[in-house]
Amino acid sequence: MQFEAHYNGVLTNKISEIMTQQEFTELTGITPTAGDFDYIHAVYLNTSMDKDEFCKDFKKHGESRIIRDVHIRVLNYEMKCERQKNAINELADFLIGKAHAYDDTDFRNQAVKLVGEMDVVKRTIELGLPLWDEDRKVILSIIEEQGK
Repeated sequence: MQFEAHYNGVLTNKISEIMTQQEFTELTGITPTAGDFDYIHAVYLNTSMDKDEFCKDFKKHGESRIIRDVHIRVLNYEMKCERQKNAINELADFLIGKAHAYDDTDFRNQAVKLVGEMDVVKRTIELGLPLWDEDRKVILSIIEEQGK
């Protein structure tokens, strides 16, 4: 489906194509306030368009309420995801600590389900806790992979 292909393209990262406010003004003839440009630039970074294509389209649809509403929903979703990510990370650290406190790898295994084996090993080291046999196996497999 054509929409899906376009939608997948939207998810690309545009760090290398940052647009300045001056570029936007030159391409559109519109001089936004700093706050308005922050919004415009955030929308631009979440599209699959290049600068010229975005500016041309923005001149036609820039004041669209639909675009503003969708942008707000995206921001709210991103904040919710960030909060969930932080909660998951805190829970993983809690489970790793409990695994060591109670000498029970079931807690560790639940942490692995949350953040993955590599993250659990990394967090165990960062927390200054002793390594489990499972942790050592992960580290040894990494060393073996790098030695190939």
